[in-house]
Amino acid sequence: MKEFKNDVEAIADYLEKKQKDFDAVMQMSRDIIRSAGQTITLLHNDEKDEAEKRLEEMSAIVKKLQKIDSRFKYNTLQAYQEYVEAYVFHSIKTNKKIPTLSKLGVENEAYLLGLMDVVGELKREILEHLRHSDIKKAEWYFDMMKQIYDGTRKLRFAEAVLSGFRKKQDVARIQIENAGSEILSFRNRS
Repeated sequence: MKEFKNDVEAIADYLEKKQKDFDAVMQMSRDIIRSAGQTITLLHNDEKDEAEKRLEEMSAIVKKLQKIDSRFKYNTLQAYQEYVEAYVFHSIKTNKKIPTLSKLGVENEAYLLGLMDVVGELKREILEHLRHSDIKKAEWYFDMMKQIYDGTRKLRFAEAVLSGFRKKQDVARIQIENAGSEILSFRNRS
């Protein structure tokens, strides 16, 4: 009976540690998601310096999270995906390029899902530039949208292999079609 009690106590200790790790993972995930949204808003408002500070803080949290998330990948995917979205959007707006997977240091799935989400942010930039009659910048962002979509178009995998990607890819295609229509409409009005 003593061995049984020792086993249960050892399991309880293990689960206590696992619970603490899970709580930390969930808090960091929430912090990353919140920070990514704030970073994107700052970028849309052209507050690039503040957005960059936020991105640096978020990158530090991501590195910390990656050290303890191995048992909770399902719970952290959205955080990494939001991080990718904010990071890629920042890179496109400030460096005029799409960062590589190795630069971001996240899982393949998070990178691809985050890339698909960036398309919506680029559409928002297009609409803003059209509103200010800046067709050149609108067309540049449109080209970036197409590069992301075209670069991932050939990826066709089962939902169990790449969960959520097909739907995001379809949404990105629709956003590109709509953005193209907006640009064409603007040209016809001018």
